[in-house]
Amino acid sequence: MTDTGKKQVVHRSRFVQFTPGNITALAFSHKSTDKAAPQELRLAIGRSNGNIEIWNPRDDWVQEFVILGGEGRSIEGLSWCSIRGEPLRLFSIGGSTVVTEWDLTTGLPLVNYDCNSGVIWSIAMSNDMNKLAVGCDNGSVVLINISGGKGVLEHESILTRQESRVLSLTWTANDESLVAGCSDGRIRIWYTKEQDENKGRLLHTMKVDKSKKESTLVWSVLYLAKQNQIVSGDSTGSVKFWDLNYATLTQSFKVHDADVLCLATDLDNSQLFTSGVDRKIFQFSYIDTGKSMKWISTSNRLFHSNDVRSMSSYQCMGSDFLVSGGIEKSLVMCSMSSFAEGNYRKMPLVTPFHKSILVNKQQRLLVMWQDNIVKIWYIGEDVNEPKNYKLVSKLVLKDEQNIQTCALSTDGQVLLVGRLNTTKVFHLQPTDNKLKVTKLDNEFLLRTGCKFAKFIDDSRLIMCSQSDEIVRIDLEEDDDEKTVTIELPEANSTKSSNKLSYLNAVNHLDANERYAVASRGTGALDLIDLTTNSSKALIRMNNFITALCITPRETVVVVTSENKIYEFNLESEKDQLLTDWFKANHENLPRQFTSLKERCTGIFLDEMDEHKVWFWGSNWLVNINMSLDLPVSKRKKQKKRDRDGLTISTDGLQADVDEDDEDDEELEVKEDYLLKTQRAQDVTSKKRSDKAFFYTDKYRPLLFAGKIASDQLIIVERPNFLISQPPAFELEKLVF
Repeated sequence: MTDTGKKQVVHRSRFVQFTPGNITALAFSHKSTDKAAPQELRLAIGRSNGNIEIWNPRDDWVQEFVILGGEGRSIEGLSWCSIRGEPLRLFSIGGSTVVTEWDLTTGLPLVNYDCNSGVIWSIAMSNDMNKLAVGCDNGSVVLINISGGKGVLEHESILTRQESRVLSLTWTANDESLVAGCSDGRIRIWYTKEQDENKGRLLHTMKVDKSKKESTLVWSVLYLAKQNQIVSGDSTGSVKFWDLNYATLTQSFKVHDADVLCLATDLDNSQLFTSGVDRKIFQFSYIDTGKSMKWISTSNRLFHSNDVRSMSSYQCMGSDFLVSGGIEKSLVMCSMSSFAEGNYRKMPLVTPFHKSILVNKQQRLLVMWQDNIVKIWYIGEDVNEPKNYKLVSKLVLKDEQNIQTCALSTDGQVLLVGRLNTTKVFHLQPTDNKLKVTKLDNEFLLRTGCKFAKFIDDSRLIMCSQSDEIVRIDLEEDDDEKTVTIELPEANSTKSSNKLSYLNAVNHLDANERYAVASRGTGALDLIDLTTNSSKALIRMNNFITALCITPRETVVVVTSENKIYEFNLESEKDQLLTDWFKANHENLPRQFTSLKERCTGIFLDEMDEHKVWFWGSNWLVNINMSLDLPVSKRKKQKKRDRDGLTISTDGLQADVDEDDEDDEELEVKEDYLLKTQRAQDVTSKKRSDKAFFYTDKYRPLLFAGKIASDQLIIVERPNFLISQPPAFELEKLVF
């Protein structure tokens, strides 16, 4: 491959066995509404490796935060508490007797509440957001009061006990009753109205069809408020509709070929979506047949290549979407209103918010980490050799917590492995065919957590602690007192960051020998001078930053969630913050780049030309020469995107503003104020050239792109076909 001039040799790597966990749980932070979507609307994705990903559905979906799991953990259920005017709270369950509330600032558990009643299989949040109901394998349903605020979970009561495992739960209108699907083929309804002597009593028990081979499992239940009905999905493949008042079956459908694991509905409960082991998503519509209103199976689609474990839906003014996921590991989005024939989108298998790969040019090493394992490969120079790589080290750490980040010294001999609570350092010594790994003792690092780290040279490094303190340390110094801690300047909170505290935390860190730059989820960008150990606010943007990189020209290149590129001078007066290249080119970025659906997740430099910068996302690679001006864009202003239900567009929709947050409304203005205050005036135009921009989508999906040598690129791919999966569901052969 060649870029805009000189040849670049490409090492195309497919041997890195990075495999994400299965999707096991999905939950939107808010209920559907006929108004505009709240600014803080998010989707939480739980995975089988214990990770929780938080996505923003605006601007074609952006992964904003990842809570790392630990060894032996899995997320089997998620639930949000979203009370107007208060910070959002996130709860999870996973194969234990514990309900976990997460600290959305640090990504650590805030509270692990033991319900003392058996392994929890299901979780449901009450409509008033004051209670959690959890169903256990010993047949009990426990009510937990969470009205005390963040971090407060208190036992309220245990409903009348029965003997069967509680597989699914849903609350009815006004939280008057709680419906459970159980492992004995029964649906049970408990009375839960407050200040009533009958609270906790079992009201009704309903039976589904029996299986000839084994007991029927009611995997999913859902309450439909508009019809006052309960819908259930079970292990025989049946979808059944029940009248809540009389606890009687009204309709039954046998459309699925295997277990129905998940259900979802729209705002007015006129559409129902069901899915499970047979991979298909069926749509049911509530229509007038002339004599009465009935449910009818209207369509089905096959988006997934394996079991669908979870579905969640959200509808607001101007947008509606259904998200689903499972063993295939990829998230799929489609529109509920145009389900039968509309577009759908399958997200890339891996969206590396937390980078899990790095390279060292001096020793030609590639490092990959996942869960508690670090693997290191040596990359040969001959790109034409079929197997020009060799695994030279594999570290399996005994810590329970998953690895957050890794860093490698410039000489490739010191490896830092960071977790949220502790950081370890190893010496890598080359031998004949392997790397000899020796643990180095550093008391300060062992008691300090680390979420980002970057080596400045062979022994000096800069890291970001879990509390967002920037720490400078020299590993050759024995004295901990010589460690320097730098506090970042205060950043203004926004309406969203008041409710989602991770947006106030550092989400990117880059450094060279003189400077370090840190960004936060609110768009704040801070500069750290490593010679004076001082920090200052560089700029306060209002866009989420997805990638940044310091260049040798003493500038920092930043890409936002809208795929807009900014370049700032690190040493300048405030009125000269924007570089000349940005002023001359910010309106001329090629449509091919700005219209990309996948966000930019990484930036790296080209040593062959300091003006060339590489950008990459999960299915594209771009090179821009910043010594040249981009061709003038002749296209008219882009029209507002047609709403296809696959994202929330902020172009035409004003965010739902809390009454007590009206003062913050100006923070949500989409046009960046920088362009108002620092318009390009009499910028001397360089030569405009088509060679300033290079694009390819040949490599996908990308886990990593970078330089292994000054004239050699390394591209790490992880195609779906390389990831082993259990066989997709197959029908049993009919025997006559």
